[in-house]
Amino acid sequence: MTASLSELPSGLTFSRLRALTAVAEEGSFAAAARRIGISHSAVSQQIRELERSHDIHLFDRVRGVLRPTPACLELCDIGNRIQAAERDAARVLARRGPTGKHRLRVGLGNSMPGIAIVGRVLAQHPTLTVTVDSGSHQDILAAMSRREVDVAVLPDLPPDPRFRRAPVLSQEVVAIVSPSNPMAARDSVTLAELAASPLVFRSPGSSTQKLVDRGFRAAGLSPEPRLIADTRDAVYEAVALGIGVGFMWRYGTYRADVVRRLPVPEFRSRVDEVVFALADDRNALVDLFFNVAAQFRPEEMMTV
Repeated sequence: MTASLSELPSGLTFSRLRALTAVAEEGSFAAAARRIGISHSAVSQQIRELERSHDIHLFDRVRGVLRPTPACLELCDIGNRIQAAERDAARVLARRGPTGKHRLRVGLGNSMPGIAIVGRVLAQHPTLTVTVDSGSHQDILAAMSRREVDVAVLPDLPPDPRFRRAPVLSQEVVAIVSPSNPMAARDSVTLAELAASPLVFRSPGSSTQKLVDRGFRAAGLSPEPRLIADTRDAVYEAVALGIGVGFMWRYGTYRADVVRRLPVPEFRSRVDEVVFALADDRNALVDLFFNVAAQFRPEEMMTV
């Protein structure tokens, strides 16, 4: 009969190494316990058992902070490598669906152009399953940082050495109005005219709303919206129903059934929509997504 890892006489287990690295990095049993989600007493017990089973001193207390000894630092290095390997294994498993098919997890700030790229990826890889998580700019960045998505598409992505990135297209924010709105026949609209209209805004955290807020501030305007919606689709539907004037990225949707897009001259800057992934996460499916995105031409798929 094979003994489990926790029964090995060495007293060295993955859980004890995890507790050890947490204490070394956090400087206390309490902070380490909060980080790894177990009790303070469980953390201190694991460290004491590791020291007792190997007759080794792992921490010195300096002005109330636990400082790792040289031997502890060596063990932490090993523990970090083991935890990295566990994360790698979890990523491999996450790329397989329940039936064992390959799966790619995609994060999107806007439905488009990301969904169009997904469609072309699926055309080239028919056995692939794709899951799409949509959310605000902040939501998608957080999901990528937690490795909950493999690749994502966001506008106006800030520089960050953690990511490899490639621009997909350059676009601007436009105003959207219903066909019944008097401005629907216009070729463009000013911020002053918009500020005098009932408006539909996105909730904080939206990249669209950040640019809109910045534009109004620069023009010395501070309009109050009639409605604040948490998704682009909700803004689109509110505008279609005539509730107010909204805003979206020009290629934020390929729907052209109801609303009319109007350029706003004060929104002079164009923003890159960017495909990105963690720099240390290389695999064939993410590379395929990047390659398809590089060949993407949005103007061929819609008329604005």
